[in-house]
Amino acid sequence: MRRIRLSFPASGESVIAGLLDDEAPGVCDFIWSRLPIEETALHGMYSGAEIFSLIPDPAPAPEENLVQLPLPGELLYFYDPGRGATGARKPAGEICFVYSRGVVLRAHEGVPTHASLFARVPGDWKTDWTAFAQACRRCRWEGPRILRVERVEES
Repeated sequence: MRRIRLSFPASGESVIAGLLDDEAPGVCDFIWSRLPIEETALHGMYSGAEIFSLIPDPAPAPEENLVQLPLPGELLYFYDPGRGATGARKPAGEICFVYSRGVVLRAHEGVPTHASLFARVPGDWKTDWTAFAQACRRCRWEGPRILRVERVEES
């Protein structure tokens, strides 16, 4: 299984996620080919307990393994071509990480949307990766932070 690490370099919290190559092979290849990524993580405005980082040179990826109600520990790829009346009016691609319960994916103006589920952090957000979940929540209360997403090379 291919794995990726998400980390906050400034404070050191990190988690390892396994790619869901069987469920979303095209999206996994798309993300894998762009790693490493080190960008600002923002807290979601519309969806709930999730953070996201915009990726450089956004592009559509295959629409695979689409979800609207992701679970804690799931990573998603969301692409917006930028044609809406609100927003930046330019293409945007996001790697999203869900760190708690109750997330319902929504786009601009609260419109329900879907994203491709491509990776999952094993374990429970309340017992296994609490420090990383708390670091994600700090993006909401303390502001954006740099998030690194990189390959975990097997030894």
